[in-house]
Order: sequence, then C-alpha cells, then structure tokens
Amino acid sequence: MLRVLASLVLIAAALGPAAATDLTADDRAWIAACVARLAAEPAPSAEVKQRYCACMHEQFDDNQAVTQTEMERMYPPLHRACNRESGWK
Repeated sequence: MLRVLASLVLIAAALGPAAATDLTADDRAWIAACVARLAAEPAPSAEVKQRYCACMHEQFDDNQAVTQTEMERMYPPLHRACNRESGWK
C-alpha cells in the first residue's frame, strides 16, 4: 500500500503543473476551503498551504466527497508526502 501511495504522489508531482490548468470550479473551491481551514496553522507561506492542498486534492477522484481532514486521517503517508512536496516542514 505504501508503494502505491508513493507512486501516486510521484505521478501527481510529475503531472502537477499540467493538472493545475485543468481545475474545475469545484476543484478550486475544495482547495480554497482546505487553505482556509489551514489559516491558523504555522507554515512558511500561503503558497505552501496552497501547494499542500493542491497535492492532497490531486490524490483523489473527483467523484469522492472527502474533506482534507478525512484524507489526512485515512492516509497519513499521503499527508506526509504532500507536506514534503509542498515544502511544509
């Protein structure tokens, strides 16, 4: 399972810039809500929070109604991988 998650993170990282242009209004709303929930969390910058939320969003199918918090609890390795990818230490 860890290998699968690691592979998904690597694929998402490779597709990240291309996938960012394909965001729907719902995708942008999910990412914005995620960033808003993280407002009080210490992070190097708002851009880091944006990258973290985009990374988390890219990991799930659009048809899955999952919140950022649910994702973090269900898949801790993914949460840690998105922390690293976003630059959040």
